[in-house]
Amino acid sequence: MNNSRRDHLGTDRSEPLPVLIIGNGPSGICLSYLLSGYTPYVRPDAVHPHPLLQRKLAEAPGVSLLDQDLDYLSEGLEGRCQSPVALLFDALLRPDTDFGGNMESVLTWKHQKERAIPHMVLGRNLPGGAWHSFEGSMVTLSQGQWMGLPDLQVKEWIRRKRRLFPKASGHMTL
Repeated sequence: MNNSRRDHLGTDRSEPLPVLIIGNGPSGICLSYLLSGYTPYVRPDAVHPHPLLQRKLAEAPGVSLLDQDLDYLSEGLEGRCQSPVALLFDALLRPDTDFGGNMESVLTWKHQKERAIPHMVLGRNLPGGAWHSFEGSMVTLSQGQWMGLPDLQVKEWIRRKRRLFPKASGHMTL
């Protein structure tokens, strides 16, 4: 008799997980989101302020970013980090941020179960990293609207947290 069980992704629990994410801060959460089958697409009505990137995005309408050439899309982008894919992700999630803009993301996310990859996220504390240790008087160097995750703005996260934990000490104003 086979005693193996299947998890919510249909994976046999007796098999090793193909991916283990170390760290449950924002980067680990974003990677887990992608590995869970949430797939980024450019919104059909979106217009990116970077003309070259907009032209490249228009070449493959309706095609997931995961199915496109990310090196090609990231060519010519400039920003705060050295990783071309991270620059592209920042440019799509928060267009014009590095130049003081406050434009809405050009991305939309679709959950596609067939893209999910079984994984586990390990972290020392609650998911979210340092956000849980911030006191009400603490500030960040980044503006609040830049601190969200894919499909979850930090204002929404704070609103949910306050509803779930009304006696939480300290608060953050964004």
